Amino acid sequence: MMSDREELLEAATDALVVFLRRSVPRTAETVSNLGLTLHQFRALVILYAEDGCTTTDLADAVGVHPSVATGIVQRMVQRGIFERHEDAVDRRIRRLTLTPMGRELAGEVVGDARVQRRRQLAALDEAQLEQAKVLLDAMIAGLEHARTPV
Repeated sequence: MMSDREELLEAATDALVVFLRRSVPRTAETVSNLGLTLHQFRALVILYAEDGCTTTDLADAVGVHPSVATGIVQRMVQRGIFERHEDAVDRRIRRLTLTPMGRELAGEVVGDARVQRRRQLAALDEAQLEQAKVLLDAMIAGLEHARTPV
């Protein structure tokens, strides 16, 4: 038998999954129109947010093995979207950056996603938006906490 908290956690998880599932088709269409795989798309958005990360960092963020990330990076470099640069402190480390074309592409993708999210959030009144912001901040903090090794 589940506790009240467990039941509420289950219901909230289900609602979040439904929301995400219903909001994904538009993203999948965007990815397809760009000629990117889903992993490449995620890598593009991650590098837009964290320019200068390593391939290992990117692998962790995308959720793939480093060897898979290496292939993603290679294809993005070949397309002129990513560049590799030597780290200023440790020459063994290669940092990834977006090319001007990559930055423009990522800006379009992120802009499109922001428009979609704003439309979805427009259904909330001001008090609900404030509550959603607080809850999302707490969820983000929870993600960071979950990543910290025990």
